[in-house]
Amino acid sequence: MRDIQSIYDIDFASLYRTHASLTLRQNKKQSDWDARAPRMRENGGSCSNSNYIRDFVAKMDLTHAKTLLDVGCGGGAISLSVAPKLQQVYSLDFSSKMLDVVTERAQQLNIHNNTNILRAWEDSWDDIPECDICVSSRSSMVADLEPALAKLNAKAKKAVYMTMTVDKDFIQRDILTAIGRDGIGFPTYIYAVNLLYQQGYQVSVDFLNTEPLINPMPVDDEKSFIDSVIWSIGDLNEHELERLKYYYQKNKDHLISGGNKNRTWAFLAWNPSQKR
Repeated sequence: MRDIQSIYDIDFASLYRTHASLTLRQNKKQSDWDARAPRMRENGGSCSNSNYIRDFVAKMDLTHAKTLLDVGCGGGAISLSVAPKLQQVYSLDFSSKMLDVVTERAQQLNIHNNTNILRAWEDSWDDIPECDICVSSRSSMVADLEPALAKLNAKAKKAVYMTMTVDKDFIQRDILTAIGRDGIGFPTYIYAVNLLYQQGYQVSVDFLNTEPLINPMPVDDEKSFIDSVIWSIGDLNEHELERLKYYYQKNKDHLISGGNKNRTWAFLAWNPSQKR
């Protein structure tokens, strides 16, 4: 192994893959998000009126833009929010049930310039049209970040806007400590910044302070609490489950649905056609 003498000697792509493989959580499958779609439907397509969506859209420069691709669109909160300002938007997700929610919301909002694309990050994007803008809103927790970034760069003519986690955990640290999962945590935005920097892109970084990543499941009872933790970090073994039940019984009187603090998201923006 060669000596690391500068940032250029660090293989951030490989480091990310290793880190992602150690997170102790299997990536969400299509069926997981299909099952989550009813909650998106109930909440207007993933908090379409939330401060997160408002602030995300406010940071986008739509000047002279006509088309947009929203990758991992979920309920279509971003793509449908900007659709009235553009000629065409594409909502891409690997969950057909999520795309059904996008279709329903587009009809409710009288939006006719949205096209759904059923596709995953890992699939071929050869037939996906290039757009002026590509968006990845809280949707890039992938096993391999480098090819995901390359796909965004290949499909965006003017700009890429991307939000990634700042904190390495998706739930409260005291819960993770209680069950013995307070280890390495998930990869954060800093991997994308360093990868893109090494490739010559000029990335600007800002931050959005907002609600948790997923519409929180109510902590009405022990089962709901356990389900919300499993959704965030993956399956629990028997020992972890017993410790989580103990934590719930000890803290149930002051547990807050979705945690007791807002999350911070890094907002990354760059022009894929410009390099140093």
